[in-house]
Amino acid sequence: MDFLSQIPAGGTVFNSLAVFFGGTIGLLVGKFIPERLHKAIFDCLGLFTLYVGINMTLQMKHSIAVLLSFVIGTVIGDLCGLDNKLNNLGDVLKAKFHSSNSKFTQGFVTATLLFCVGSMAIIGAFEDGLRHNASILVTKGVMDGISSILFAGSFGIGVIFSIIPMFIYQASLTFLAVWAAPFITQDMYADISGLGGLMIVGISLNLLKVANLKLCDMLPSLILIVPLSMLFALI
Repeated sequence: MDFLSQIPAGGTVFNSLAVFFGGTIGLLVGKFIPERLHKAIFDCLGLFTLYVGINMTLQMKHSIAVLLSFVIGTVIGDLCGLDNKLNNLGDVLKAKFHSSNSKFTQGFVTATLLFCVGSMAIIGAFEDGLRHNASILVTKGVMDGISSILFAGSFGIGVIFSIIPMFIYQASLTFLAVWAAPFITQDMYADISGLGGLMIVGISLNLLKVANLKLCDMLPSLILIVPLSMLFALI
C-alpha cells in the first residue's frame, strides 16, 4: 500500500472505494438475505459496535473534559440543527437520484455516522497527513467495506452515498494535520478516542433499537474536546 502515500489523502481514497465496492456487493446480494437474517446480523453488529465503543471510551484521560465537550457540543449541534440537516441531505440525495427506497435516508445517516465517528477516522487521517502513513485508514477501509455490505443489504443505496460526507470529513482532517500537529498530544488522542467511543455506543443503541439518539447533534463535541483536553492537562 506504499503507493497510497503518493496520493493526496490516499487512505481516504482507499476507504471510500472500499465502502463503494462493499455497498455495491450488498445491493447485489442483499435481496437474497431473509429479513430475519438481516435482523440477526444487525443484532451482531449492534453488540460488536457496543463493545468497540466501550473499549474506546475506557481510553479517555480527562473524563470531565470529555463530559463538558460532549454536553456543550451537543447543545451547539442541537441549536444548529445538525441532525435535521444531515437527514435533509439524505432526503435531497434520495430525491435527486429518484430512489424509491424508504430506508435511503436512514442508511445514509447511519452509515455516515458509523464511518466518520471514532478514533480511527481522526487518527488515521492525521497519520496520513503527517507521516504519509495510510495503514490505519486502510484497516478502517477493510472494516467499513465489510460493514457496508451488510448495511447496503438492509438499507439500500443510501449507504453508498455516505462516501460523500466521509470523504470530505477525512480528507479535510488530513489536509489540516500539518497545522494541528504541534497542538495534539497523546492524551488528546486518548480523549478524542474516549469521546468517539461514547458516540459509537450511541450508534450501537440505535442499531439495537434500544434508543433513537440524534447523534449528528453531538458531532461538534469532537472539535471542542481538543481545547478542553489541552486545558485540563494544564490544571
